[in-house]
Amino acid sequence: MLENVPLFESLSPQDRSELESGMHTQNFPKGSSLVNQSDVSNNLLYIVLSGRLKVFMSNEDGREVLLDFLQEGDTFGELSLFDEQPRSATVMTVEDCKIGLFPRAYLFECLQRNPDIAIELLKTVIKRMRNATEQVSSLALLDVYGRIAKTLTNMVKIQADGKESTDPLTHQELSTMVGASREMVTRILNDLKKGGYISIENHRIELKKRLPVRW
Repeated sequence: MLENVPLFESLSPQDRSELESGMHTQNFPKGSSLVNQSDVSNNLLYIVLSGRLKVFMSNEDGREVLLDFLQEGDTFGELSLFDEQPRSATVMTVEDCKIGLFPRAYLFECLQRNPDIAIELLKTVIKRMRNATEQVSSLALLDVYGRIAKTLTNMVKIQADGKESTDPLTHQELSTMVGASREMVTRILNDLKKGGYISIENHRIELKKRLPVRW
């Protein structure tokens, strides 16, 4: 089960099999909150074995900022494993998911035996910090169109059908990622469609050509 998890790809099949013996798996239906912002840590590392989740922050008024999406092979919960501080964000399934759960004590035993895992875990934490820094910079320095263009460019990847497109992404989800109203996001996406820059099918936004510098 762990062969598609970058965190453990440096291990031999035998070592991965040994690791799996200490992992519990659990299925979560769509709409389940696995981690809630400000909750006390439960000392678990979560591994996405299948499905898709979203990571977001919210305030007392219910306003949300969408930080990221997670899919097969991704991990979360690393920060609280080390500092044992309250959770910094909420993680919720957007489709049915199968999740691997590693207890902190067992994982730390594995880290001592396999330093390569510790290095990969550190890389994951650093990547999250860089993404957070880049998102704050975009919100502060770019206009709404600039934030949309940057977000789409970062999210686009080559899909199984060969198209360069995002994973399923609704207008509402994009609006919470860029800190703008859904109406403004829809207006800009419609203009990009008319200009032949993007197409949208089944909530996937395909990049047809390089997005213009300004809108």
